[in-house]
Amino acid sequence: MLRLSTNQSFDSGLERLQQRQRELTDSQERLTSGKRVARASDDPAAAARAERALAAMTRHDASQRALDASRSVLTLTESTLGESGDLLQQVREALLSAGNGSYSDSERRVVAERLQALRGQLLSAANRGDGAGAYLFGGQ
Repeated sequence: MLRLSTNQSFDSGLERLQQRQRELTDSQERLTSGKRVARASDDPAAAARAERALAAMTRHDASQRALDASRSVLTLTESTLGESGDLLQQVREALLSAGNGSYSDSERRVVAERLQALRGQLLSAANRGDGAGAYLFGGQ
């Protein structure tokens, strides 16, 4: 017959109490944090899935920022092209009016000055920045 000493019985009871205390502490930690996996050692597979999900979210956020930046540049480009079209229409009208044979030299000079101003505005539109330190049309 196996005899258990009082010391052995006390030690095993104490070990069970300590184990239950650790389990209670872990359960309370999960309950207060709202997370099933607090440390990677709790569930390595779930921790790996969570890490992959976090990396996917980070990639998605970066892609969304790039998309927003591209959309902004595209809107600015479209606006600049519309403005340039209007300026070119004004150039065309000025050139047609300059061909009027009844214009005096001073009237032709006014048209020439207007054309120079329109040219400056067109060059300004062509060299407009994209807001990120680069040129909108990049030399195109």
